Amino acid sequence: MKLRRAATTLLLAAALAAAPAVASAYEADEYEVGVSTATPEVGETFTVTVGGPAGNPTITLTISSPDVPDGAISIAGTKALTKDTVDGFASFAVTLSEPGTFSLVATDADGTVLSSQQIVSVPASDGAGGTGSADGAGDGTSGGLAETGSDDVLLLGGAVLLVAGGATAVLVARSRRRSAGTKA
Repeated sequence: MKLRRAATTLLLAAALAAAPAVASAYEADEYEVGVSTATPEVGETFTVTVGGPAGNPTITLTISSPDVPDGAISIAGTKALTKDTVDGFASFAVTLSEPGTFSLVATDADGTVLSSQQIVSVPASDGAGGTGSADGAGDGTSGGLAETGSDDVLLLGGAVLLVAGGATAVLVARSRRRSAGTKA
């Protein structure tokens, strides 16, 4: 009975360790969202493209931030814009006029959330050169695709280490219990 309890505890610990990887960014299965940069400079226009089934007539992109006034967000002059889709895709040109963390939420014609992501607008550089590299890796200002999401390998590796450590502890405890019972 104690072995079952220990195994259940280890399984729950592994599930808790893997949970952040699952909840890091939401995107509906049939849809894909692309952001030209995850760290646009203030005043720089970047593109958000949302695509999915061709049967969805419209997609709405809403951008908000609790720390920045609505006037600092511009998708064709507003903070939320609904566009008709072409073959299921809609593209939005976005400009942010203040630095901060912004939430991007894409919804379909029924109001169902398709994607929820965060971007960080950074102050404009002084023109002294960026830190991006030619292959698109770097700080996202080199014109390459932004790297988004989480590194699931590290989280899964941590979960495996936790499970292995717990299993080792159970085996050591069982071995000590057996050796203590045979010596008495």
